[in-house]
Amino acid sequence: MVAVPDTALPDAALPDTAAPDALSAHGAKGAARRVGNALVMFVVTGLSLILLVYVGYGEGKRTYGEFHVAKVITQAGIVRTAMEAFLRDGLPIRQFVGFNSLTGPIVDSEYVDAVTALDTAAKEVFRNVDQKLKNVPRPPPDALSGEETRRYSADGYTHISVPLRSRFEAAGTLIVSSSDAVATRLVDAAFLPLIGLALLLSALFAACVATIQALRDDIKTRWLHVAYAGIFLTMSGVVIWTLISLYSEGAQDKARVLANMLAQRIGEIVQYDLALRDFVGIDTAFADYRKLNPDIAAVALIVDGNTQVHTDPTKLGQPWAQDPRNYAYVIGLGQSTQTGAVGIAVEVPREIVYRQVARSVKNFAAMFIASAFLAGLFLQVASSLKNLRRDEEEIGGPDALRRAALRERAALSSVKPLFFVAVFLEHLTYSFLPQHMQQLASAADLSAGFASAPFMIYYLFFALSLVPSGHFTQRVGPRVAMNGGLILAGVGLLALVLPIGFWGALIARAASGVGQGMLFIGVQSYILAIASAENRTQGNGIIVFGFQGGMISGMAIGSLLVTYLGPAGVFELAGILSFVTASYGLVLVPAGASAPAARQSVAAELRTLFRDVARVLHHSEFIRAMFLIGVPAKAALTGIITFALPLLLARSQYKQEDIGQIVMLYAIGVVGASHYVTRFVDRNRQTVPVLVLGAAASGVAMLVIGLPDWSDPAGAVLGGSYVTWVVILGVIAIGVAHGFVNAPVVTHIAELDLAKTIGVGSVTATYRFLERLGHVAGPILVGQLFVLMGVTPLVIALFGGVTCMLALIFLSAVGGTGGKSAEVESPA
Repeated sequence: MVAVPDTALPDAALPDTAAPDALSAHGAKGAARRVGNALVMFVVTGLSLILLVYVGYGEGKRTYGEFHVAKVITQAGIVRTAMEAFLRDGLPIRQFVGFNSLTGPIVDSEYVDAVTALDTAAKEVFRNVDQKLKNVPRPPPDALSGEETRRYSADGYTHISVPLRSRFEAAGTLIVSSSDAVATRLVDAAFLPLIGLALLLSALFAACVATIQALRDDIKTRWLHVAYAGIFLTMSGVVIWTLISLYSEGAQDKARVLANMLAQRIGEIVQYDLALRDFVGIDTAFADYRKLNPDIAAVALIVDGNTQVHTDPTKLGQPWAQDPRNYAYVIGLGQSTQTGAVGIAVEVPREIVYRQVARSVKNFAAMFIASAFLAGLFLQVASSLKNLRRDEEEIGGPDALRRAALRERAALSSVKPLFFVAVFLEHLTYSFLPQHMQQLASAADLSAGFASAPFMIYYLFFALSLVPSGHFTQRVGPRVAMNGGLILAGVGLLALVLPIGFWGALIARAASGVGQGMLFIGVQSYILAIASAENRTQGNGIIVFGFQGGMISGMAIGSLLVTYLGPAGVFELAGILSFVTASYGLVLVPAGASAPAARQSVAAELRTLFRDVARVLHHSEFIRAMFLIGVPAKAALTGIITFALPLLLARSQYKQEDIGQIVMLYAIGVVGASHYVTRFVDRNRQTVPVLVLGAAASGVAMLVIGLPDWSDPAGAVLGGSYVTWVVILGVIAIGVAHGFVNAPVVTHIAELDLAKTIGVGSVTATYRFLERLGHVAGPILVGQLFVLMGVTPLVIALFGGVTCMLALIFLSAVGGTGGKSAEVESPA
């Protein structure tokens, strides 16, 4: 039985005879509450860990699939070498003798299912198929023609084509076909047990939380976060170890395949007891094999423990020893009276595995940050609701004020996930949306500048929807606006799955913009209606945390999911989850206060807005702060960070997850800087130096990103190119710099003399509305610069140079006014 605090059941509350029954009922409620909390912890932790396993599975499947393809290419190269030795004599491919005997060992292996030879007219000349298989599909001949090695995947098979050449011209094409199930089966076997482990760890975490709460009901939320981090890191370690084992097996398997192929060629020398010295060209053959397989570190022929042939001439005649930096596969060929004990060794660098694991660790780090926001949010909400239920039980009497406060806190806690998830779902698409829109524009025979139109449309309709959404919210209530906006945003995302073309995509983005605008106003109105004066800051924090945390998590997870699901899969997932989140809002977000009657019509509200706009546009200090500081910062966010940068990175062959993680660093920089900058501004009451520093620093960072030659790979640093590190550090710098601008510029506006005339609320609301001109203008300006200058990083540099100039103009203009707004006197 759970001990009940003295304050929970006062003596006067119940008769003495009812006390045992009351205690029993209270204990039952406590047990039910702990079970409910444990279930929430299990679900939140389980979803996070299963998502981690899924990302690891996708990484393993993709990377091990590349190892598998590399093995297939190796075997294709072996067959090509033998056939081209015949074709160089000018003989036609149809006269090649021994195709089945040449390809038989390859087809009999577990990696290859069929080998096909085509002539120059793409007509089949030879085909050897694994007899255990009934049917191996043939790829379209035109899909594999060409002068280079090509890859074509369809119907669960991967087909590798390599060109066959005679001494002077093309002689045909060799196609090696392999089932994808080979690699998938191994990855499935490695990762299937991890799902059970994820569920077990989640259950242990939930059970521990429930047990600790039974012993001590005042467990702190931060300890939940620490425990969750430990569980997540443990699971990450297991997934990484699984990947290391998988990649190591793949690398060594590649060495084994090549060693077996070489053994088949040289084994006959030992089998017939011939002398190796009578054969020439073995060293050349080894060099050719290594040239065909750049990942091979070394190939050696070993006789009685000594190196007789080696791709590294300096090791000839020395006792063979494995390089500790490499994996080695050694196969014995037998004993020869002419030569001695003969063997072949093939070495593969361990760096291959480390490089692939390092990429996975990087992805898991981004995943950890995103999951930390998601799990931290839901753990905080669960803990808050748990404390509220406990406090309600402990009140035990008709304390109306206390109950009202508890309901207020519960309502604020419940709306927090809704806004966070809405922002998260929108940003799931941002790592690949610019490239997707550019492809739609190209398909519609439009210039590159049109690729920015969907971004401009989204932010334009977001801004235009704010005033009507406010009027709509006053009439029907915040919950309808929140959930209706979320559903409309989800419809806009789902529409992108359909073949609607570029102009249809514009309509879809407009719908998402209106939906997100309705949602934003609905959440803001809900907070204002629910939160008391002392909780108003907490309410505003929901919007700040939701936007920044949702952006970071969405960018990180979306950039990983698009690799496995494709753009259409991410659009579909985001749309479906929008409806699920709206269902959460309908069921679990309390109705709160009834919606007040509309105070004025939309036309009247617009007249008020335009009146305020006209008044602020006649104030020079407001104009300077908005157009020299605020608008350029928002234009840089939408035009450079979310539009230009992903396009440029994609054109430079960066992977989707890399693009999303680089852009994610911007939001991390904003969050990290804002925490300290807002405190500094509140303490020192100076905004101008902070604003100038932030604007100038963001301009310099854009100059640093845009001026280097992105096509020059020189200057590799720590495994990445010089440009990669410049971009990473530059994006972080822009984020930190915008942390110096976003909140301080609103404080700067609120401290102007204009605010005393028309009111702080009116001037800041008008600024927030006009500030969205930057959101709309950013993609338009960048798109037109791409048309004029080409899709080049110099556009970012030009944007940065203009930003620096505007910062200097702002500094000189404010200095000319005597710096009235630079320092705000404290009220007497």
